[in-house]
Amino acid sequence: MLGWWRGWWQRPDQFDWFSAYLRDRGLQVRWRMATFVFTVLLVAVPVVMVGSPAGPGGPLQTWIVIGASASALAASLLWLFRWPSRAQSLAYSTVCSVSIAAGCLAIQDPYAGLMGCTMFAAIGGFVAYFHALAHVVANLVVALSCATINAVRILVETDDIRIVAGSAALVLGLNLGVPFGIHTLVHSLHIDLRDSDRDPLTGLLNRRSFYNMVRDLIAARRQVNTPVNVTMVDLDDFKLLNDTHGHAVGDAALVSVAAVLQEHTEPGTVLGRLGGEEFVIADVDAAARHAITAERIRRGIAATPFQITASFGICSTTVAAGAEIDHPGFLDRLIRAADAAMYQSKRAGGNRVVHDRLDIPG
Repeated sequence: MLGWWRGWWQRPDQFDWFSAYLRDRGLQVRWRMATFVFTVLLVAVPVVMVGSPAGPGGPLQTWIVIGASASALAASLLWLFRWPSRAQSLAYSTVCSVSIAAGCLAIQDPYAGLMGCTMFAAIGGFVAYFHALAHVVANLVVALSCATINAVRILVETDDIRIVAGSAALVLGLNLGVPFGIHTLVHSLHIDLRDSDRDPLTGLLNRRSFYNMVRDLIAARRQVNTPVNVTMVDLDDFKLLNDTHGHAVGDAALVSVAAVLQEHTEPGTVLGRLGGEEFVIADVDAAARHAITAERIRRGIAATPFQITASFGICSTTVAAGAEIDHPGFLDRLIRAADAAMYQSKRAGGNRVVHDRLDIPG
């Protein structure tokens, strides 16, 4: 049980892959507009209560409510113009959470304040879509703290334990069910999408899934400096094999090469087939160890019964801790550099490994 919980807690956030999922399907603009409209409606709730007997209790509370609403509205303006970065998305959700807390605690009627805590569920749902479980839990802690304060106020004023228990159960149910349900659903969707995008012949990842997996691999280690290696593998004279022995033998050779890649790489290495006789490998190991792996694969391919060899091009780089990576542009650059190194290998006669390095400006 403890291991299951630790694994769930340590899952990387979903910001990069879910952003890419929405972008690939043309949904980012709709999502941005919906987020902005939702925020406008959220900040309007405490403002329209100004002047109400149940609203803010005095000038200080009124200014707290207005300031909190203005802050959340300002944080949402970014969504009108572009897709935010991970840090900007987290800042938006944090400002909204704090603004809801300020509104719920500043109004006079504790029952209205307790019901206002249901809005934390909406922000928790947003966080669950994009960010890690720790951020979902942080929003829940703020929601429960505000709910507890207002529940105590109701109990002191009315001594009605039943209304307190019923209202608190509603707030708790929404703030547990909505965010954690979404978090589980999105994680399951991620696994299904990843596993469905495979090359039907070799079982390796196709291009889209390869990009997504590498993005996740880097995101999981973003708190430390991360070495990233990409190797392009292209079979030498593969057309001759097809023309001489037929496509069935060619397909068998491709399957055999995929097996060699899987045999000689460590768990966590991302393997893909980009099409034809082109394969690609990515990992976050030290460049020297990756080069040793590539050499083992080169010898393994040459030892298959199909009498084929392969040309290898390696590109290595280091991603600084906390750096915001432009996906898929970053991986495109690595693949282009690895591809150029692979063609150097081919021009030199093939069946060899050529290395390159990509320096990322700090």
